[in-house]
Amino acid sequence: DQTAVFGRYLEALRRQLGIPGLSAVIVQDGRVVWERGLGLQDVGNRLAAAVDTPYPIASLTKTFTSVLLLQCVERGTLDLDEPIRRYTTTIPEPTATVRHVFTHVSAGVPGAAFHYDGDRYAALTAVVDACWGAPFRLVLAREILDRLGMQDSVPGQDLGNAEPSVAGLFDPRALDRYQRTLSRIAQPYATDSKGRTAKSPFPPPGINAAAGLVSTARDLAIYDRGLTDHVLLREETQELAWTPARTTLGQPVPYGLGWFVQSIDGERVVWHYGLWGGAFSSLLVKVPARGITLILVANSDGLSAAFPLAAGDVRVSPFAAAFLRIVR
Repeated sequence: DQTAVFGRYLEALRRQLGIPGLSAVIVQDGRVVWERGLGLQDVGNRLAAAVDTPYPIASLTKTFTSVLLLQCVERGTLDLDEPIRRYTTTIPEPTATVRHVFTHVSAGVPGAAFHYDGDRYAALTAVVDACWGAPFRLVLAREILDRLGMQDSVPGQDLGNAEPSVAGLFDPRALDRYQRTLSRIAQPYATDSKGRTAKSPFPPPGINAAAGLVSTARDLAIYDRGLTDHVLLREETQELAWTPARTTLGQPVPYGLGWFVQSIDGERVVWHYGLWGGAFSSLLVKVPARGITLILVANSDGLSAAFPLAAGDVRVSPFAAAFLRIVR
């Protein structure tokens, strides 16, 4: 009954915010207990959104990077407290460490204050490349997507028409599967202040540690189960990712290692959002103690753009707030 009420509220919000297409899944104890495709993934051709519709998931990619980096920590090939300048020159602060960038406290005086910055997070691409000894997108496919059987996920939209240097990373069967998935990708839309929707350009087609993965709500449910069952990381390592970082003065920040983390009514909520302005948005909200997760992906920026999620409080999202009400 609660999920049915949530579904009706979700549809009302979708219409109110002018989101053309939205795919949604609720996972309970590793099992999909509710899923819906709402609206249209392609307005021009009147194609309905489905739970297996592929979308660029934007910054939800950061959580996958978290897994890859922490797997390196488990293997002993990465020290989070070493200077990031060992891997890249894109972070100008000489004392910034991998952990500082990982937890969004690298800007200005490293460790002093939290400032969510996707561009800085992208510098972690070079760290993944180095600690795995292979390109980021190949490691992402091999260590997470293929390992979990995420068959409708693609490590970069550019694989639909890849340059030879990129295509050569994957075998022909994988490339064929990626291209078939991308042929079904949701079309991007922008909604103006009057609620009018118009087709918009796709975001940049490549991939890095901050953004670029294409996935579906159903595949993200598989990913969520992989996290819950500790298929990807040991339990103590996952706990480390879901523990708020602290500044050099000991103040907690609303971010762990690749995840937003906050306490709501005494319960830990871990989450992340994605936003390509005027194109796509996504939201994953997980209450670990209750074993329940909400996954939303959309073909406009309506899930994220209007809400100051970068500040670290998921309750500013009416989608998250409604979900959290039904799980209490």
